[in-house]
Order: sequence, then structure tokens, then C-alpha cells
Amino acid sequence: MKFISFIWLISISLVGISQSMLPLVQDTNVNQLGHEISISGVGDYQSTSIGKDITRAFFYGGLIDESMKTTSSSRHDEINRFGIDINSEIEYRNHNINLFKDSLKGLLLKGGVYNFSSIIYSKDLFDMCFFGNEIFTGDTAYFTGSQFTNMAFQKIGMGWLNKKTKSSFNLNFIGVTRYLNGLFNESYLFQSQNVDSLEFLLHGEGERANSKGYFKGFGLAFDMDYRFKMKKNEHDFVHFQLLLRNLGVVYLNNTDKYLANDITSIESLKIDDLLNSTSIFNNPDDFANEISDTIVTKGAFKLLPAMFQFTKLIDNNSSHKFQGFFGFRGYLNNAYVPMLFGGLDYKPSKWIRLGIQGSYGGFSQLRYGVYTALQLNHFNLGLASENLFSKTGESIIIKLSCAF
Repeated sequence: MKFISFIWLISISLVGISQSMLPLVQDTNVNQLGHEISISGVGDYQSTSIGKDITRAFFYGGLIDESMKTTSSSRHDEINRFGIDINSEIEYRNHNINLFKDSLKGLLLKGGVYNFSSIIYSKDLFDMCFFGNEIFTGDTAYFTGSQFTNMAFQKIGMGWLNKKTKSSFNLNFIGVTRYLNGLFNESYLFQSQNVDSLEFLLHGEGERANSKGYFKGFGLAFDMDYRFKMKKNEHDFVHFQLLLRNLGVVYLNNTDKYLANDITSIESLKIDDLLNSTSIFNNPDDFANEISDTIVTKGAFKLLPAMFQFTKLIDNNSSHKFQGFFGFRGYLNNAYVPMLFGGLDYKPSKWIRLGIQGSYGGFSQLRYGVYTALQLNHFNLGLASENLFSKTGESIIIKLSCAF
């Protein structure tokens, strides 16, 4: 419930974009006002197979009926993906300060909150969770290859920016508030025809941060926003961006690692507890201990789910009303497939931009979106969605910046 509440609060109170296809607009004019604050983030969930009607019921409450479950089940392949990326950032840029005695280098301060979750899972695992054991009577449900991860962390850092090109580099101090990871190797659940016993083969491992404090571990990471241009013709340039975010490592002070490599037989007395969820969800620690052969408690180094993105940017100083943009995005995560995207930007007036975009990859497949951006002298506001018509995901995007 705490996790769902966190997602809901972040989504409705501060949803923005820092790595999306809003798109980013390149402006090589130096900010004469001297200061700039921007608020950004992203609220997005994607899936190859699970319907957003089911996901909404988990997030906001509601009934999951048989029709919803059956429709989602029919979309599933043998291996499926689901992911959540929720984050928010606040950034301050000072153009008056000259760092390193360089008139083009200003000061950059940044803070953020991030929550990243991913699941790779089998169709049998979905059917077992949502339809129960009845459809597997006298049959076997296979979970091999399923894995999940969740990491929540915060950061604060500082760095420098190029006042003209808008390139920047930032070094951040990271505090991890939650870490959970699990993997099913060869695993299955067999249920007898008379439903009087279960045979559970589990070859896998799980790990979680288990420190008592609010922060489970600390580390360092850096962000880099490198922008460059290529000459298109005598008068025009094409601008590009290479973006790296949260590339770093953390040390978790205390982790419990569970290893299981055995067959567990569950008799009829315990089947009722298992199917009624009393033994698993009311006492998850006891259940994890019961099915584990080995439990190791120690500190551990972990990589952050770093994001990288390459984008052809929109030129704010161009006289063309229509401009195209394209690029790709990836995460250091097994479930995330590198995503390709592209779109068309239209500038009907000096103050507004409109656009459409499409993408393929990520935690889902083909997605479509639209955006609009309001550009005033000292104030910019963008509203977008990368996932308008999909039946398996949603996103809402806002970017707000102010120069003073």
C-alpha cells in the first residue's frame, strides 16, 4: 500500500519529463536574466500484455472482473514485460557565475526522486496470479525465466553547464530507500488432479535491502547532457543531444539474499493457507525463509538503472514551421528493450509548439503520443503523453521552467 500510495501521489502532484520526446528544444542564446529553475519528471507505466484497466485497478482501486483478466491473458506470449518509471527532478542553473574562470561555464544544482520497477514473467505466472490454481489442476505452471526488480532512490548534486550550447555535467550523491530483486531459473508448480498436494520446484534467488534506517545505502552517480551540431547547409545546423542520467553505483549496507534449489512438497493442510494468501502475504518473511535453502546477509554493490538517450533536437531559432526529431532510449535493465522514437514538430506561432510522435520498444511495443508546449519570454510549459492509445500503458508529462 505504501508503494501504491507513493506512485499515486507522485503522479498527481509532480509529473513531468526529463528524458522524454517532449521534444527538447535547442536554443543557443545565452540567458541574460542569469537564473533558471526547471521542474521535471516522468510518470509512465508500460506493458507488452497486461491491460491498463487491470493496472488502474491496482493503482486507483476498483474491481478486476473475468473479462479484464481473460482479455489480458489472451495478449500474453511465453515471455512478457512490465515496467514502471516514476521520477521527478528540480534543477537550478546560474548563468552569472563563471566557473573555472570560464565565461561560458555556469553553475548547475540538481535534486531528484526516482522509482524504477521492471518484471519479465511467463504467461503461466500471470494466469496463476489472476485465475488461481483451478486452471492448472493436474497440470504444471512454468515460471522459468521470470525476474523482477525495484529500486527507489534520491539524489542531490552539483556541476557545470555551458551557457551557450546548454551541455552540462553533474556529479550526484545517491541515497537508496528501497531495493528488491528476484530471479526464477528452472521453476514450476505442479498440482495433483485431486488437488490434495502441490509440488513446487524452485531454482532461483532473491535479494532485498534490509537496513533499519530510511536510507538502505549510498553511492555516487553522474549525469551528462552533451549537445553538438552538424552543418545542414549554408544557413542551417542540425542539433543533437547525448544524454546520460544516473550512471553510477551504490553500496547497500545490509542485504538479505535468498537462494533456493530444491523441490518443496506442500500437503493439503497447507494448500488452503497458500491459496487463501494467508501464509504468503501476511507473513512474507516466514514464507521466504521456508522456501529458501540458504540465506546470506551482507553488504552489496549495485548498479543504478541508468538511462541513456540520443536525440535529434528541435532548433528553436529555425525559421521552419515543421521540424522532425528522432532518437533512441535505453536503460541498464534486462527487461527494457532499447526504444526507437520519432516525430514531427509544428510551430504555428512564436509562442506555441505542437507535435506528434511514435515509438517502439521499452517495456511495451508500438506507442503513439502528442504534445503541446507554451513558450513565453521567461516561462515555458509543456504538456504531453507518449502513450495515448495503447491498451497496455499510460503516461502523462509536464515540463515547467522559469527564467529570472
